[in-house]
Amino acid sequence: MADPPPLDPDRHALFLDFDGTLVGFADDPASVALDPAVALCLRDLASRLDGALGIVSGRRIADLDRFLDPLPFAAAGVHGLERRRRPDGAVEHLVGPDVLDPVRRRLAPALAKAPRLTLEDKGTALVLHYRTAPDLEAFAKAAMREAVADAPDLLVMEGEAIVEVHPAGMDKGRAVADFMAEPPFAARVPVYLGDDTTDEFALRWVREAGGVSVKVGAAPSVAEFRLENVAAVHRWLAARD
Repeated sequence: MADPPPLDPDRHALFLDFDGTLVGFADDPASVALDPAVALCLRDLASRLDGALGIVSGRRIADLDRFLDPLPFAAAGVHGLERRRRPDGAVEHLVGPDVLDPVRRRLAPALAKAPRLTLEDKGTALVLHYRTAPDLEAFAKAAMREAVADAPDLLVMEGEAIVEVHPAGMDKGRAVADFMAEPPFAARVPVYLGDDTTDEFALRWVREAGGVSVKVGAAPSVAEFRLENVAAVHRWLAARD
């Protein structure tokens, strides 16, 4: 898998995952920080791309805003269940948090039994973190499967030291497709960078659409191109033709 071609701000639309792509992972997800030089680079790119820069993440958009402030950007949060279609637009919520109330109740006994697990409640998604308790990986996955056993309208996804549930029918690929149908992304060529299994939906869509699909890290992928790590992403973003 080759290195990606240089970004062309005149014709590309750029979509970036956050964790594992723009920033490294941390035991405490709230403790990550974006390198100030990278923040400045993204602001410059957003301007050169005429606003066709989107952050596509499992994080809530409110959290992305805090990490990336004062960068203006379109965003898909919680794998697309939250949307900000333009950098200056309002945040839309495709579903409400009450849809996951039964799962919250069913997970409670498992969390009481394994207090080293951490439940992150995003409102429209629930995430069990086991990064600080890797020996509980199988327990966390089984607990989530049991919590959604009779809920076919919910989707369980596994990521980097997490297992997550959210309403079915949405993923990062669909979010990117929706963005590409509207300004400022329409009529541009999509470029997507992501590291996790949840990014494969977007990488596949972008590759099939004739765009530039870039896997970050060494894991198997449908992507056409690869960057080794977060530092390589930073270098690629800062490069000029």
